[in-house]
Amino acid sequence: MATFLRLTFLTAIIHSIHAAILQPHIRADTNRDGIVDVDGSSDSYDKTSWTPERGAIFLANIGDKTLRCFTQDANGNPLSENELALCNDAAGHLLLAPEYAAPLRTLPIDVSADATARIYATARAATERVRIFVLDDVSKPASTSSWRLVDPEFSFNSTQLKSGIFLGLDGREPVIDAEVWDGSVTVCFDVRDGAERVSDKVALKMAPVLTHHHLQTVETLISVSTGDTDQRFISQLDEARAAAGLKSPLLLINGTDDIWAQDFIEPAYTSMPGPDGPISLRIILRSPQSSRSAGRKVFEQFRGPGIGGIQPLSGIGSGFGKRHINSLGNLETIPPYTSKDGVEYKAGRTIMGKHFGDMPAKSILGFLHGQRLQPPLLLETGWLLVGHVDEFVQFVPYENDLGFTIAIADTRSAVRLMQELEKDGHGGVLACTYPANDIDMADVSDAGIGVTISDLASNQTFLDGNAYAQKYMDANLEMLLAEIPLSPEDVIRVPTLFRTIDYLYPMGTDGTPRWKDPPPKGEKQVAAFNPEAINGIVIGKHYVSPKTFGPVVDGVDVLARATEAAYARAGMTVHYVDDFKSHHLSTGEVHCGSNTLRQTDLIWWARGMKQ
Repeated sequence: MATFLRLTFLTAIIHSIHAAILQPHIRADTNRDGIVDVDGSSDSYDKTSWTPERGAIFLANIGDKTLRCFTQDANGNPLSENELALCNDAAGHLLLAPEYAAPLRTLPIDVSADATARIYATARAATERVRIFVLDDVSKPASTSSWRLVDPEFSFNSTQLKSGIFLGLDGREPVIDAEVWDGSVTVCFDVRDGAERVSDKVALKMAPVLTHHHLQTVETLISVSTGDTDQRFISQLDEARAAAGLKSPLLLINGTDDIWAQDFIEPAYTSMPGPDGPISLRIILRSPQSSRSAGRKVFEQFRGPGIGGIQPLSGIGSGFGKRHINSLGNLETIPPYTSKDGVEYKAGRTIMGKHFGDMPAKSILGFLHGQRLQPPLLLETGWLLVGHVDEFVQFVPYENDLGFTIAIADTRSAVRLMQELEKDGHGGVLACTYPANDIDMADVSDAGIGVTISDLASNQTFLDGNAYAQKYMDANLEMLLAEIPLSPEDVIRVPTLFRTIDYLYPMGTDGTPRWKDPPPKGEKQVAAFNPEAINGIVIGKHYVSPKTFGPVVDGVDVLARATEAAYARAGMTVHYVDDFKSHHLSTGEVHCGSNTLRQTDLIWWARGMKQ
């Protein structure tokens, strides 16, 4: 009996020693320096749980590197909305874009010839949405043929274990609904050698899709190529682009008569650490408006190498029809700041407008919340005929601790300017100086052409409408200033006049809802009287503004002069574009009819590496 006990005890010791030696290690870029450390320990600790300060990051690999994604079927018919959005580089079993895969490594381990291992993702929600690849040919890591998809049941052999395994991980889709999947994944490395079974694991999380703010560098200016009316707009926009120092040519969206480039797409980005700086993908969001066919341009024109597209979820809350509230001109981004409550928004924070009791689609609100870093702040925009945040507020570079300030439309200064002009004997001057003979007669009265300064000053409906608009702009500004640690003295107020419009959007003839519901009892709807300067494009220290066509006194457009003085506070140079016929008559301006592609190789993550 004593001999048996000694043998049992000795066997247990041997197994314990073997287990101690048989210690698998799988590592990712946990310290976020762009490299998987297999020689030191910088990626070896605190790797099994992901925090905002530490943990590996991976991308949704949803570009179309080889332009393989079709937009039509074999008979030349357009693909359905869902079919159109399904194709990307991660839709399949090939690693078509290895440069966007997050690296993982296993350390060499001393095992017997019979040892095997499995490498797989968990939990189930992640398993269905991520892919793990093994690099078979380490001499050609940039080649698709060098990578092989790892099935969860695949067994790695002892030769691979002894050498160490090179792996790559990417996402099939971004986080769409955080209640279903929040982007977290744990990669498990299970080793079996004889009777011994040991394991290791590492946690990763998908990079969020982030919207751009105005402090980020503009790379390309976008508009829409459409009818003859827009050619003057396009020509002047291109001149403003050159004057602002943009070298890339104007990018024109073609094949659509939807002129509102700001509304059916929203450029964004996603990025992760790389050895030479951030590795990023440009992402184009499609507006949650199911009947807005121009949104297909996300996939038909933009999706390609290094550019992915995202379409809102279908079903209830997806954004049925073409509701104005779900246009992406109703989505803007505050630059990075730390709120008065101490919450850091390192990548900025989105703002959207609600229309009294009407809220933006659940699909876009859920998507923005699911990205974690830019939860939307809701302002009130129902008082505007269209109802977008870009109709009254923007964020511009500024010399203060934040690096930016709020620019907001302001009726008080505009009304005061008109009153001063009348007092100085200029009451007979036209308030809007666009030439009447250049537009249809039906548009003349609606556009305010022929109306004098004295006419406006004595029109109580006009004055009440501007006071009404100011009430809501004051309330929205108060909400922003309660959030952003910005001195009210730094706020730039851009003189703006509004007009009250009694208009009821019709029901869609195809069963879709009205573009905007009637205002509740006691509320109004207003739109810009002159082309609205606040609705322009921020390009560094250059500002592309609608040409205001304000009152002209002594050869000077006094509204334009006031606009220039406002933006001069931010050190910005103003360039004008005539959008009167092309956009203003349809209650939009320069910003509504354009968009920007901005810098994407940006760091949004905290650097949590211990020294």
